[in-house]
Amino acid sequence: MVFFLYLLTFLLAVFVAYPLKSLLESTVGHSMMISDLVKGFDYTFLNDFKNAHGDGFLPIIDQSIAVLILYLLLFIFVTGGILATFIQQPPKYNRSVFWGQSAEFFWRILRLTFYFILIHSAIFCLFAFIFYTSSNGLSPFTLENEGTIAFNFKFVAPAYVLVAAFFFMWQDYTKVFLVAEDKTWVFQSLWSALKFIFNNFRKTYGLYLLNLTLWVLVLFINYSISTCIEFTSSSAILPSFLISQVFVILRLSLKLINISSVKTLYQFVEIQQNAAT
Repeated sequence: MVFFLYLLTFLLAVFVAYPLKSLLESTVGHSMMISDLVKGFDYTFLNDFKNAHGDGFLPIIDQSIAVLILYLLLFIFVTGGILATFIQQPPKYNRSVFWGQSAEFFWRILRLTFYFILIHSAIFCLFAFIFYTSSNGLSPFTLENEGTIAFNFKFVAPAYVLVAAFFFMWQDYTKVFLVAEDKTWVFQSLWSALKFIFNNFRKTYGLYLLNLTLWVLVLFINYSISTCIEFTSSSAILPSFLISQVFVILRLSLKLINISSVKTLYQFVEIQQNAAT
């Protein structure tokens, strides 16, 4: 399942990267300036390229947005199949379960995603407003010193991450309840998931923070390795690409691990409650 998601991600990335490759080849493909990009970020080159060939980027940007939306829709589509496979645990891959449940739950999970996009947007705006007002509108004329912005950010950013993590967790548990109990109305699963989270808050939130920590650790290792690679020539591109693909697979694996751990905790608590009664 990890490699299926990776293949889906890779094909969509190629769909965006190929037009960009063609644009670069047709404009600066034979220029010595292109070799400077291999060594790292070059603002002068990128700014000159934007001014000279900016019109060529517009269709690529539009295509990238379309592909991003398509990727989101495809991932929402397969989420129902992934959850159904984890919950039903067939002895081997069952296409009828995966694709059938993907189609059955697509519209419900899509509505759920839309609701949480609104919720996360409101949370982000709230914390952005707190940061903005506590930093006096980020105006250098009203701040005592520039350190105030950094000081406020150190408090607001972690608080935002902890609060946002709770709502991401609520979203994931709602998906599990939606598929496991086959609820027709999304709000039924929202309420059931919220009660489950608060009744088992230490387990649910602790597990989710653990998964979040693993995700941050993978990003940190990825960044550390990528900064150690010296792009002195084009020969460094291949190992860098292979390493980046390994970390793409790791991040996709963590997505599945998170979903599986949420499902496992849900079933474990349900078994305990049934045994107690």
